[in-house]
Amino acid sequence: MPNYIYPVVVEETPTGVSMYFPDFPGTAVTAPSTVVGIKDAKAMLIHRIEEMHDNNELVPEPAETGSIQLEEPSSDRIIYVEVFVIPPADDKTVTKNCTMPKWLRDAGEEANLNFSQLLQQSVREALGIEKRP
Repeated sequence: MPNYIYPVVVEETPTGVSMYFPDFPGTAVTAPSTVVGIKDAKAMLIHRIEEMHDNNELVPEPAETGSIQLEEPSSDRIIYVEVFVIPPADDKTVTKNCTMPKWLRDAGEEANLNFSQLLQQSVREALGIEKRP
């Protein structure tokens, strides 16, 4: 699976946190908390990697923790985030058969449900993947 794990520097600020990826210059997010910052940083990292794929650019290797300079003294820290990025070549649609009780199929058809869309959505949620635009 095309997972990427990158270090992100977390800096405490008077209003929350600021985060940036040393491997991707110009990437930074500010947030009221670390949890919100991680969510925003992951979304930004996915977008940046997709942009690099679209432009046929090489995605950098993650920096080693020891090579990242932190300001001293400070409460800055390094954490790692993992993202799943759908490679452009893997966006092709494929068929996957699914087994379910007949009554459930019948109820879904009566409600005009799109089974393919529901299955895709469920698998994305299970893997924590956002749909690629």
